Amino acid sequence: MGPLDGVMVIDFTQAFSGPFCTVNLADYGARVIKVERRGEGDQCRQWLPYDAKGKSGYFALYNRNKESITVDLSKAEGREIIKKLAVRADIVDDNFKAGALAKMGLGYGELKTINPKIIAASITGYGGYGPMSHKAAYDNIIEGTCGLMESSGFPDRGPQRNGCSVGDSYTGLMAAFAITTAYYHMLVTGEGQQIDVAMQDCLLAATERAFLEYSVNGAVLPRDGNRLSDTAAPYDVFRCGDGWFSVAAVNEAGWKEFCEDIGRNGLACDPRFDTNGKRCENIGALTDEIGCFFQGKTQEELSGLFRGRYAGVAPVQDAMAAVKDPHLLSRDMVVCIDDGNMGEFIATGIPVKFEKTPGAIRKGSPLLGEDTAKILKELEYTDEEIGGLVAAEII
Repeated sequence: MGPLDGVMVIDFTQAFSGPFCTVNLADYGARVIKVERRGEGDQCRQWLPYDAKGKSGYFALYNRNKESITVDLSKAEGREIIKKLAVRADIVDDNFKAGALAKMGLGYGELKTINPKIIAASITGYGGYGPMSHKAAYDNIIEGTCGLMESSGFPDRGPQRNGCSVGDSYTGLMAAFAITTAYYHMLVTGEGQQIDVAMQDCLLAATERAFLEYSVNGAVLPRDGNRLSDTAAPYDVFRCGDGWFSVAAVNEAGWKEFCEDIGRNGLACDPRFDTNGKRCENIGALTDEIGCFFQGKTQEELSGLFRGRYAGVAPVQDAMAAVKDPHLLSRDMVVCIDDGNMGEFIATGIPVKFEKTPGAIRKGSPLLGEDTAKILKELEYTDEEIGGLVAAEII
């Protein structure tokens, strides 16, 4: 039994930010009913990569543990189904453009008259109000508008998008946090509420160094590649004989240990490098001194040399190496799922480990609309009524 066992979520989300929010709720026990467009479904059902059957791995990974109901929300009978679900639900989550559900008569203002305890969370690019609130947004757009992209990459190249859609995933996690916090408030007070989660807000709050540099010094942080030379050093990636190795010796204990491990004790007391501030000021010389050690050595050789008590030192792994990583395997972070769409495939596991109420992968992603009839019967629709909705192309 997960910590959210017994919680019901009506999930209008699609693409990534919203499904990432709701898959976390589902993994930890919530019943997530995914409302999809009749005939098409979530847009990420068409996103690459596909398996041999043409099914989306993207959809399968971020929609496990969910049920799927297809409803035409442009029709009154379809909206009536949602209202009946809302009577029983605890949470409604969407990532449509701001105000889209309200235009259909399914916004928080309408739903709270049906269920005063309901929590309605909306994930959008720019939020529910403000001059940009009507604009569409995807991860790369938001990374560009909040300062993250401009501060990412190397100084002699253009701005760099992150290798994963951090704007989507981080916003999804913030939304899941907000929902569970609001749910706790509801348990204490009996009051539901509306939650406005903007990707741009979330990512601005996470820009960290770029925001602080401007806040403290009134300056724009220059791109610095893999370094962190405005804050701490050494913090970088070094080429070795068969790939790359990451180093983060950001405190004095870590710096001393690192120097001992590479057999260069003298570097620790070198006047150019004996404080973090000096190491940052002399980052070029520091990089040259350290880089020589890694040249020609394999990742395996290097991994055996470092103690890793105070300094973080580890090989840079690709996805193929990560899914075989003994530590990740020991923590059940690489699992095999028997999925209704994909069949058996390798997926990421559940990251947070609860002692008494652990999350679980109970089922794979749903086929489009596979739970529609079952859910309608729970709402006390008869077989005849369900057949009529099918004939009228409502479901």
